[in-house]
Amino acid sequence: MNKDQLFKRSLEVIKEGQHKSGGYVACPSFPTYNYCWFRDSSYISYAMDLAGEHGSSGAFHKWAVGNILKRETEISNFINGISDNYQEVLHTRYTLTGEEGSEKWENFQLDSFGIWLWSLGEHLELSGKSCTDEMTRAVILVSSYLAELWQISCYDCWEENSDKHHIYTMATIYRGLQSSEKLIGCTYSDLCSDIKKRMVTLGSRNGHLSKYEGSDAVDSSLLGVYFPAKVFDIHEPLMENTIMKIQRDLLRSGGLHRYQLDTYYGGGIWPLLTAWLGICLVDGGDVKQGEEILSWIISKADDAGNLAEQYTDSLNDHTYLPRWIEKWGQSADPLLWSHAMYIILYYKLGNK
Repeated sequence: MNKDQLFKRSLEVIKEGQHKSGGYVACPSFPTYNYCWFRDSSYISYAMDLAGEHGSSGAFHKWAVGNILKRETEISNFINGISDNYQEVLHTRYTLTGEEGSEKWENFQLDSFGIWLWSLGEHLELSGKSCTDEMTRAVILVSSYLAELWQISCYDCWEENSDKHHIYTMATIYRGLQSSEKLIGCTYSDLCSDIKKRMVTLGSRNGHLSKYEGSDAVDSSLLGVYFPAKVFDIHEPLMENTIMKIQRDLLRSGGLHRYQLDTYYGGGIWPLLTAWLGICLVDGGDVKQGEEILSWIISKADDAGNLAEQYTDSLNDHTYLPRWIEKWGQSADPLLWSHAMYIILYYKLGNK
């Protein structure tokens, strides 16, 4: 399979995984992922906008706005101090028809909504559409919610470490609030400055950003501090050092791990993270390595052109793989987010 064939297959996988409601299923063949995550879907939506599939992206944002406004009273009550149950106001994932899942889940994840604000702004810019009244109401609610909670610990984007302050999460809130300024004309400049200052002072060690405050370890999600958050320029020393340490600590067998102690399905290598690295490297001027990463991702696709969540070429701990298979079955394949990040890297390299 060549790069153009995988690009076309990626569009097919995403379209096939979009429910008539507009929600994107995380993975159609993995029951635990038969939900629409705001985070995954925001990146998927952006990829579809890059591909000119604005109808698909627009349908997702209609789903997102509808589900936010469905919970308008609860969000407003929290913002106005009537309720303090902030952890149950907005969930990171919902069923494809917009309902809350029946099983317990790590739903309090603020990055999901920062990245959604960014994705909505990109959708409107790339599609040439305007912010509707319903979108405006949703943006006001979400940005106000994030502004109130940005200093609160929450689950990270891997749904772990709820007692930590995560640097990727702060970056997505920073970017989301900046996007909301453009969308609805509100002012969050001072708050964004405070977020950036905290990331530098409390979220970095030894010249690089950290997985969370107080840690010296890196996490591949820190790539998001540059793309899409653009908190720092790609050539700023703190960002350059972070990317180099991510490669040094987490890049093995051609692919990126999430973090060094990851044991989810043994802690394999993720194509979506590897594509994410490629996006950053290309913007940093290393087109050659970006092309090599694109080729590596193509090599991981199966005969049908599907990309999985992760691969077992290089596991952190082999003993955990059978435990997860026994619990949930084989790992997610295809993962729509993997295909979305491939599309983004494909376009970053100048492919049309």
